[in-house]
Amino acid sequence: MGQAEKEFRVEVEAIGHVRHKNLVRLLGYCVEGVNRMLVYEFVNNGNLEQWLHGAMRQHGVFTWDNRMKVVIGTAKALAYLHEAIEPKVVHRDIKSSNILIDDEFNGKVSDFGLAKMLGSDKSHITTRVMGTFGYVAPEYANTGMLNEKSDVYSFGVLLLETVTGRDPVDYSRSSNEPTHWLYSWTS
Repeated sequence: MGQAEKEFRVEVEAIGHVRHKNLVRLLGYCVEGVNRMLVYEFVNNGNLEQWLHGAMRQHGVFTWDNRMKVVIGTAKALAYLHEAIEPKVVHRDIKSSNILIDDEFNGKVSDFGLAKMLGSDKSHITTRVMGTFGYVAPEYANTGMLNEKSDVYSFGVLLLETVTGRDPVDYSRSSNEPTHWLYSWTS
């Protein structure tokens, strides 16, 4: 089974049975030969990255109340994935572009293609490190040991990004290496 097939199956398994107002709802899926398709609810107000850094900024001011509503909804979704269902779901790619925003500025976690299940009998699983640079927890990046704390770290980065309006990675530096600004701000 190829990587794309694995990611498809993981996404269907991870999100197919869960229901929470701050998770993008999977409505169905289709498998036809080598073609795969997931059908999700339509969330038409862009994503957090677009409101903070891009295309949605032209649609008005992203108020503090709306920012807080989005991040509180995201926190509730993560609490649900980590505490309310069994097995736990560790998202592994919490970032601003994966937080969709509805018309009432409710944040909805999306894109479960990298998600992993974590049974109650395990404190962590060891896996290949996946996720987006700037959001990945250092202990997960260094050891490959994954648990829900990795998502909590990513959420912390997302929270700082939402409050400051800054991208977690500075690509404007003259060196070839992008810089993760979080370290300089918090040390």
